[in-house]
Amino acid sequence: MIEKKEVEWLARLAKLKLSDDELESLTEDMEEIVEFAGRIDSAVSGTEAYRGVVTPVEALREDVVGECSPQDLVLSNVNGGENGYFPVKRRKPDGNR
Repeated sequence: MIEKKEVEWLARLAKLKLSDDELESLTEDMEEIVEFAGRIDSAVSGTEAYRGVVTPVEALREDVVGECSPQDLVLSNVNGGENGYFPVKRRKPDGNR
């Protein structure tokens, strides 16, 4: 159970000034949140642990080297490139150009 003094302590840490009515309301809200989290916890405890989405190694294909396009043909999409590479504009540290 969440007590009023705990909510006061949290409000002080967050530098919140609460009226008595706000404190009462927030205490009730916090109690509902903790109760809901408890229901979720009890529902999850009876299920198998989530392991994520993992592709089995057997499902992966072998890497096969195929035919490559000529460099001048590929770089023709960027007006010939620069020194045989795709030109990339440098960005400033703040993310602006």
